[in-house]
Amino acid sequence: MVPSADYRGAADTARSLTRTQQEALRAIAFFRRQKKVCKGWLVGDRRLSEKIVERLERLELVEESFVRGEPVLQLTIVGQAIKARLLH
Repeated sequence: MVPSADYRGAADTARSLTRTQQEALRAIAFFRRQKKVCKGWLVGDRRLSEKIVERLERLELVEESFVRGEPVLQLTIVGQAIKARLLH
């Protein structure tokens, strides 16, 4: 299933995100190098607080999964639609 920028709630959710949350969503989508650190995440060259990641998880835009035993953040289908919406 290909994410669509026309997802019904994408426009409303994209507008409700803070600038920091939008930047975090873009960073998670862009950078493959991610590492869980003390109180948050190191995504590429950005540090994301645990609070921001938790908020994105509650909005069901991001999920934590494990690849080769290491935790990583991935965008959900809804998160991909929001990211596409933010780029337009």
